Amino acid sequence: MRKTPGLGFLALTLTAATAHAQGLFLEKGQPGISAAVGAAAIGTGWSASVVPSYTYRGVFDVGIDVTRYSYGSGDANHLSAIGLMPFANVYFARAEDGRSPVSVSGTLGVQKRLFMGNGGAPNPDGWGVLLGGSIFRRIEFSNSLAAIPEIFVAYDLQAITWHSTAIDANAAVRNQGQETNYDQKPRAFLRVNMGFKGEKTLYTVAPYVGYQAGFAVGGNVGAIF
Repeated sequence: MRKTPGLGFLALTLTAATAHAQGLFLEKGQPGISAAVGAAAIGTGWSASVVPSYTYRGVFDVGIDVTRYSYGSGDANHLSAIGLMPFANVYFARAEDGRSPVSVSGTLGVQKRLFMGNGGAPNPDGWGVLLGGSIFRRIEFSNSLAAIPEIFVAYDLQAITWHSTAIDANAAVRNQGQETNYDQKPRAFLRVNMGFKGEKTLYTVAPYVGYQAGFAVGGNVGAIF
């Protein structure tokens, strides 16, 4: 079994950065099909993602976050991963309804991670669960420009399963088997979402900064059709 000194880093940074909520740009009752791309720097690693999603009448989003991860801490730089995370966002309250001063939404995402680059040893397996929520408020600057400051807080559960090999690097016989390491941490982001209305398309920009196994910064750009 070949583990890396960067185990904690790997375990804590593999869930997609945001499970980006496109429905917050839409008004209640509006549907939308969206696509976004994003990137993030987390410690000494980085990620890049593609996020298609569908919003039903401004009530909930469903989508999938496809993310490429690269690591740069100790032996972890030998590993990379692809993360596939189906997710859903539900909008419980909208400030525009007049019953709440802020809008409130919840997020659930479940991710499978496919590792690569563990040398001659079997690659580990990974999965994660992201459960959280956000509060946000829409500020209209004009008919074509809106800002939506948002606070996102979540519970982040991560697991990595390491598989042993019959012979290690020193040719010593080992028992075959596997070991799963679990880690759970909070996650928090401040996002400044911006929406720009075109003739038929709404363009979005969403930079963020916060805590995700340490300081994290990133952003998404996208379009809603």
